[in-house]
Amino acid sequence: MGLGKTLGDGMSKFENYNNSDVYKLGNYSVTGRIVSGFIGFFIIILMLMVTFSSAANSFMVSDLGGSKAFVGDLVITEVDGPSVSGTLNPGDSIDFGYIASDMAWDHIDNMRISYFDVTVDWDANGGAGGGRQVTFDVSSQNDTNSQSQTDNGGGGTITASWVVNQEIMLNNETISNNADSMDAFLSNLEISGEWMGGTFTFSSSSTGSILLSESVDYTISLKMYTWDIQDIREIQEL
Repeated sequence: MGLGKTLGDGMSKFENYNNSDVYKLGNYSVTGRIVSGFIGFFIIILMLMVTFSSAANSFMVSDLGGSKAFVGDLVITEVDGPSVSGTLNPGDSIDFGYIASDMAWDHIDNMRISYFDVTVDWDANGGAGGGRQVTFDVSSQNDTNSQSQTDNGGGGTITASWVVNQEIMLNNETISNNADSMDAFLSNLEISGEWMGGTFTFSSSSTGSILLSESVDYTISLKMYTWDIQDIREIQEL
């Protein structure tokens, strides 16, 4: 009860102060309520200033850790990979790459591949002319997005493009990102490569093949498009 009475007396005195005239300026009076309100407003402003200042310092140092924005010039280089050649009779097929356990097609450890081109060049032999059909199936060991294409006639070229690093593919001449250092800027862009492979099939022969034997010659090849970042520079500090 003593504490309650003390608080009640204090509130009564504060209310009496608020209602009293502190200063008289001619016909105008400055009441205690106006003085209390002004003091409270001043305290709130000080608290907001300290809060925003503290938040700004915390954002710069703690959250971002001095993170910086970098930009560099993107360079794409074409690199010839392995190839395999041979001849197929109607109904035959050839496996290549990871399906045939050919380690020359394994580029999983290459962290700077933008994309692959897997290509088959084929030509018809013998028979009664065009009308042949071939099928080219391409995938990776991860089988992330297998592709199948067909071609008809007496020969041609089929190319399957296989994207490895989507972020690199989406940029043209320059690329930018946030990082703590230039080395981190590069490593953040690196992605494991792929072990490519597939199957090439002489699907069907021409209409004249009943009387005349025919075959297709093929060369299956891999090209890699690797990336590098040159002239890396810091563009701003966050």
